[in-house]
Amino acid sequence: MADMSGQDPSEITMATVHEEQKGATFSGTVILGLDPDGGEAVSFRDFLIEDYKGELTANLATDGDITKSIDLGSLDHKSRNFRLPIPPGTDTLPYNTVVLSDKKSQKKILTIDL
Repeated sequence: MADMSGQDPSEITMATVHEEQKGATFSGTVILGLDPDGGEAVSFRDFLIEDYKGELTANLATDGDITKSIDLGSLDHKSRNFRLPIPPGTDTLPYNTVVLSDKKSQKKILTIDL
């Protein structure tokens, strides 16, 4: 599955996504773990977004609450495998969800439980 460079499996949080929300289909694997470039990152593996036209942003959140979250930036629609780095020094323990939101409307589109 996901090689996070010899990391202890207990340090990796992983979710498998296959959901339909707002007429769009999302599938793939979302992993919170160490970034090979240093620090931590949220990795998207074989991540496919179908029938969604807007731009999405990702937040690492506590219980899906955007007000208690870290903005990870925009999702890469063109690539099925990409990483969104977490700001250095962030304690990721309180965060248990990744929330995908529409960039323009800020509406929550999908909450992924890690």
